[in-house]
Amino acid sequence: MHSVLLLMIFYCCRFIYVPAPHTTEVMTDVLHEVLLDWHIERNLSAITLNNCSVNDKLMKDMIGTDGDDLAKSKAAIEGKFAREGMHCAAHILNLIVKDAMSVMEKEIESVRDSVAYWSATPERHEEFEKMAAQMKGKYEKRIALDCKTRWNSTYIMLSTALIYQDVFEHLASSAPSVPAEDDWKFARELCDRLKVFYDVTKLLSGTKFVTANLFFPKICNILLVIRKWQSSDIPKVEEMSIKMKEKFNKYGSDVHRLMAIAAVLDPRYKLQLLNALFLKIHGLESVAMEAVNKVKDLLYNLVLEYQDSMEDVATKDGAQTRPSAPTTDDEDWTDTFDDYMSKQPAVTSTYLRRELDLYLEEPLLPRTQELDIIQWWQHAGLKYPTLRKIARDVLAIPVTMVTSESVFSTNGRIISPHRSRLAPSMIEALMCMQAWSHADMLGKCNLCALHFV
Repeated sequence: MHSVLLLMIFYCCRFIYVPAPHTTEVMTDVLHEVLLDWHIERNLSAITLNNCSVNDKLMKDMIGTDGDDLAKSKAAIEGKFAREGMHCAAHILNLIVKDAMSVMEKEIESVRDSVAYWSATPERHEEFEKMAAQMKGKYEKRIALDCKTRWNSTYIMLSTALIYQDVFEHLASSAPSVPAEDDWKFARELCDRLKVFYDVTKLLSGTKFVTANLFFPKICNILLVIRKWQSSDIPKVEEMSIKMKEKFNKYGSDVHRLMAIAAVLDPRYKLQLLNALFLKIHGLESVAMEAVNKVKDLLYNLVLEYQDSMEDVATKDGAQTRPSAPTTDDEDWTDTFDDYMSKQPAVTSTYLRRELDLYLEEPLLPRTQELDIIQWWQHAGLKYPTLRKIARDVLAIPVTMVTSESVFSTNGRIISPHRSRLAPSMIEALMCMQAWSHADMLGKCNLCALHFV
């Protein structure tokens, strides 16, 4: 029906020049010009952007007040149910964790000081490495100091330090200070909680598999574990959980409705997943069923909209390509069939509802990690033609722009302070070689199969 487009909106945009000041009006004009230049203003289905008020206002300005036209060109965006900004999941999780980490700074300072001491010079780190090899037989993960403004680096620092806790304690006499047992216990508690966010962020930033169908259950699970942490017997953990819940309610409580549909389009979960999670979140069955019915009604409406579009395309294409009535005696059987089908009534919405109901009523597939959802819709999904087209568009929506941002940030890794005098031709050659070296890996990406229709 239409393609899904990922647009990265940066304040310091590296691949699209945005003149100062970077206000909503300026960014809207630039983005609108790009859409027109690329001739994709009518093929826009979803926009993934980071979470800020400027981007939220940009979406309203781009789509227009009536929700049917682009503000500038009045060109209709197909898929009225898909015209929403998808907030980057990694940015939302980062906001939730950063507030909570401010509570923990003092409690992990002793562990940070020990890591800083033993990684400060090559001589100290070599001594630490030798002791770790003697006590554990090997030294696989290198200790490294974290960046205080990046919670994921703090998690990596703590998780690595906990592996070598006994080594730190054995070398206590050589260090100016050493974490107490309570410090290590607290670091372990914090690390266990950060691991939930770290694993989800890493999963949703993947590039070799579909992430849209994973967003809804993972975000719901984040809310449930935060609630569980509020009953912790450690005051600081309880305080951290309260801050996390407040930030979650502000940014993450409104689970994107297209992501709920993406979960339903996963044949391992369907509506049963929504029933289970909404019941766990809301507690009351009536409230949970109301939330599930909203998603179900949206999916019905989405099916009808896609079918209307499919019928328009079929009518237009048929008028141009259907062969005229044969005038010879050796009539081709395909002409006879085409002539017969042209006289049949159009498919009604009742049939479409039966198509959706049939999909929802069929038994769930086994819940295995090996299922390739794209291949399933390519082959097994053939009997659901309308749902198949919806799956093509909805499952292609990226839930995070972190990986995409790194693609446009390669200059810092190639043109370092020690390699600042490279010729432009050499820089181009290095970037091409980097891309070509990953070609085999990228060629196996199943997301390329999203355009299977």
